[in-house]
Amino acid sequence: QGPKTLMMLNLLGTFPLLLLLLGSWGPVDPLGAWAQPRTRAQWFAIQHISGGPVQCNNAMRRVNNNNQRCKPQNTFLHTTFRNAAATCRLPTRPCRNGQNNCHRSARPIGMTFCNLTRGRFPNCRYRTTRQNQFYTVACNRPQPGDPPYPLVPVHLD
Repeated sequence: QGPKTLMMLNLLGTFPLLLLLLGSWGPVDPLGAWAQPRTRAQWFAIQHISGGPVQCNNAMRRVNNNNQRCKPQNTFLHTTFRNAAATCRLPTRPCRNGQNNCHRSARPIGMTFCNLTRGRFPNCRYRTTRQNQFYTVACNRPQPGDPPYPLVPVHLD
């Protein structure tokens, strides 16, 4: 530490120490675990990407915790985000909502379908069904924080 720094610390007394201690605690965000901002592609990955078959009662906890409710239905694709993003490079087709940013997978893949059977949040209970099917995703340009692909999946159509 230089003489100017020491002189400044002496003039300020213990105030810098107090600031240092307060700053070391870091920012406090009591809702941080619940309200973390996510891009649409990140939320797509949470809701729909799994490395393989899942058990719905367990897999749906992460999905349901975001909105604090039992989502009635959900589909998990047994693939990687990279493979789902590669689907975005295939020819476009109309989406169910009429937009023209959907893309159909080149081949069927394994999927897990989760259907709510009973329960109230957080005790949601699901029926688990597995199938091999084609899937269709809506794709958009990536947002900051997304992987650097030309297009990323944002919705399972």
